[in-house]
Amino acid sequence: MAHLRERHVLPILEKQAKFWPVVGLLGPRQSGKSTVFRDLLELGEPISLDEIQAKEEARKSPGLFLRKLASPILIDEAQKAPELFDAIKLMVDKKKIPGSFFLTGSSGFSSKLGIRESLTGRIAISELLPMTLAELHGQPFQKHPEAGATVPRFNLDQAMKTLVSGGMPVPAFLREPSQREQYWRSWLETTVFRDLAAFFPKGYDSDFAFSLVHRMATVMKEGELPTLKHFSGPARKTRNFLSAMREIFLVRQINCHPEGIGKEAWIFMDSGLCSYLLGKTQGEGNTLTLARHFLWNEWAAQSLYQGRSFFREYYKSSQGSPVDAVFDGIPFRIVASTSDITRRLRLEERPLLGAMKKLKAKVGYLVAPVEKAVPPPKTGGIGILPWCTWS
Repeated sequence: MAHLRERHVLPILEKQAKFWPVVGLLGPRQSGKSTVFRDLLELGEPISLDEIQAKEEARKSPGLFLRKLASPILIDEAQKAPELFDAIKLMVDKKKIPGSFFLTGSSGFSSKLGIRESLTGRIAISELLPMTLAELHGQPFQKHPEAGATVPRFNLDQAMKTLVSGGMPVPAFLREPSQREQYWRSWLETTVFRDLAAFFPKGYDSDFAFSLVHRMATVMKEGELPTLKHFSGPARKTRNFLSAMREIFLVRQINCHPEGIGKEAWIFMDSGLCSYLLGKTQGEGNTLTLARHFLWNEWAAQSLYQGRSFFREYYKSSQGSPVDAVFDGIPFRIVASTSDITRRLRLEERPLLGAMKKLKAKVGYLVAPVEKAVPPPKTGGIGILPWCTWS
């Protein structure tokens, strides 16, 4: 069954459960967090704080609520009862038994005052991303070889389908576009009207939130990265809403590299959601935007599922187009099309060469819709990598 496919975060969670008394798994709504704990790790049925009665009991008498549960304790959407975290701390300090508590959350625990501090030194937290191309096809996690020597496991057609369907467990396996549209409409409404509203005890404006989401999509249709300059509303209000959207994994923030001059930019958490918001229009801007979402998910998976920190950074100079990503000082620029490949790629090389010079990088890469990698010259220069290099 699609929802029971192996997730590449599993080895990390299994290792954490052997050493940490509390294991947390964060990620977007309906990304499969409870399924990972309940079915793949076989921990049993979780207590969901989406249920009003359970949430009220947990907030009113957190200690009593926990003592009634059998170990290991699995709590879904734990951030909805912040009072639980001090009670968990007390129980853990009495008996530090690894794998005693498993918590999921659709927002960062650190966004709730006191939650992260309560469990400092007691909790290991991982993030569950939308499914990668390998997970969607039931293939094992594979650390990609050295850039330039990679022969992708997946072809361009498989990547193109994932650009549209995304990696969220339900919509990714829906065959009818109309069903995916219905799913995303409902998902977005729940996320904006309920999850996002929880961050604004006073003055929450759902219309403003939806306007930001749709404005982002409009900018993305041109293949651009949305920054604050693209929004017409009050800058402080816009920033606050975008920050809250980041906390609930609706959007991802991409910071500009310290050597660049750009401001923080924003993308959506999944290419499937982005595809829904872009609508049925086509064009190179749409393709570039969807490829950008797909690749940022694959890049994040390569780091996070190896237990490494991950930083989203792009590069922007005072002139020219931005370069999509910088990893270990090496710039990567995503290419949407290779029609008239020689002329096209030479045009795409210009901002990449500028980034290489500024970053003092000997090599840089165009990431293109091609099937085979072209390594850079041995003396340094630009190479070409397929979209599927990291899959």
